[in-house]
Amino acid sequence: MDESMEAVVLAELAFSTSDLAQMRFAVSPMWEVGPSFRLLSSGSVHPVHRPWLEQVRPRVAAAGLDRGWLAELVPPSGYVPDFLNPAPAGPAPTLAQELARILTSSPAQVRQDLDRLRHEQGRLGPRSRTLYAEPQARLARVTEEVETYWELALAPYWARIRTVLDADVFHRARQVAEQGTGHLFNDLHPSVSWNDNALRLARRQPALSRRTAGAGLVLIPSAFTGPGLFTPG
Repeated sequence: MDESMEAVVLAELAFSTSDLAQMRFAVSPMWEVGPSFRLLSSGSVHPVHRPWLEQVRPRVAAAGLDRGWLAELVPPSGYVPDFLNPAPAGPAPTLAQELARILTSSPAQVRQDLDRLRHEQGRLGPRSRTLYAEPQARLARVTEEVETYWELALAPYWARIRTVLDADVFHRARQVAEQGTGHLFNDLHPSVSWNDNALRLARRQPALSRRTAGAGLVLIPSAFTGPGLFTPG
């Protein structure tokens, strides 16, 4: 799943027994869309991803997707609007199910996410500005482009990607079974630690906004995030 934890702790999530009871794993198509699209514009690509990138980048450019909705909503670095990454409702939702969730995003949520995107990037692109003005009318255009991107960039490789993601879920679940949840959290990522019933994330800006415990936690592996750690909010 990107110093000392005591030196820089920017986020802390208190956990209750209810959180631990509701912790689960999920594989999400939409959580692969953003990181993979970002990778296409990256100047530095890991050798593992290079064959994929060399095949996919010309297809995406030929379809004009490098100048479309995703190009504005998934910047080369920084925040990606949360409405594009709904929390998976089950262990393995389909792309169609996740796109349906995106289409039900409230105008208030879309505008709040775009406000943050504007704040971090300094501006919104022309398509994003129309989405801000008419969220319900424009979300369908966004999901249509996501479907096109999926067919060009991810669908041909999805069986292999799923094999990798499912293997990671199995590995993490086995860690919980054999060594406990605390060991799982401490092994997730160098920036993550577990202690005193709290999950701490170093170098996480801005701080996470969850005020109370009890809602559980969804852990989602990704084939395209590289060494980074991604969280919503």
